[in-house]
Amino acid sequence: MAPSSTRRQIFLYSDQEHCLSVFGNTVLSFSLQPPNPQFLEAWTAAVERLAKRSKGPISVMTIVDGRCPPPGDAAKAAIRDTVVRYSREIGAFAYVIEGDGFGAAAVRSAVTMIGLVARYPFPQKVFKDASAACSWMIDLVPVSDPTKTGSDMLSAVSMMRSAVQQLAATG
Repeated sequence: MAPSSTRRQIFLYSDQEHCLSVFGNTVLSFSLQPPNPQFLEAWTAAVERLAKRSKGPISVMTIVDGRCPPPGDAAKAAIRDTVVRYSREIGAFAYVIEGDGFGAAAVRSAVTMIGLVARYPFPQKVFKDASAACSWMIDLVPVSDPTKTGSDMLSAVSMMRSAVQQLAATG
């Protein structure tokens, strides 16, 4: 039996706190902690490469553990600069702030407000879970491979989460 496309997922960057991958024309990232300089460099490069090679719009999904503290000012500036630089190529941006409770809800609210103030030219939305984000993302910016679905994207996200958790556990 041949391995599925999600089983052959290649991570562009992975450490004990972050994982970065490309799924079709979508940059996917998963973080347990705020971005470090190495992760930010890899994330920026992934957005840049995908924007340059894609014939249509790209999408970006950033998944963050709900217990993750907010990024520092330098990381926020680097993220904003990349998003602004490639805003014409980005067709949708999803933030997933996982978790229940007041803290995670407050972060989701803050990210939503920041997005409203930024007034990016593409749709963006904040979600509580990756499943809803994957469905929304696929509907707005179909994946470059029409055989891939929101479920396939969610499987890729699950693999990324597992990879980070395994690295964190083995320290």
